[in-house]
Amino acid sequence: MRDDMTDLKNGKEEFEPLLDSQQVAELMQVHPETVKRRARRGEIPGLKFGKLWRFRASVLESCVREMMQEKTDSGDENMAPLHPAVRATRNGRN
Repeated sequence: MRDDMTDLKNGKEEFEPLLDSQQVAELMQVHPETVKRRARRGEIPGLKFGKLWRFRASVLESCVREMMQEKTDSGDENMAPLHPAVRATRNGRN
């Protein structure tokens, strides 16, 4: 038996559930068509199974963080400043 199959049976590796476009839209507070359009354009990572798009939450989170960092680094005026509560959380204050 292959090692990767053994790992799955022993619970060493978990399969991350995939999100559909509606779930991603709710998380990102956008319309589901916006999610699908951005995935088609390659702006956000996703997998297409037939007509259905699926997304990994961890990959989307990394992608959003990278996009935010790029906008911050470039001084993009379309990037809103962090809300004070978010800034405090990032600085370790609750």
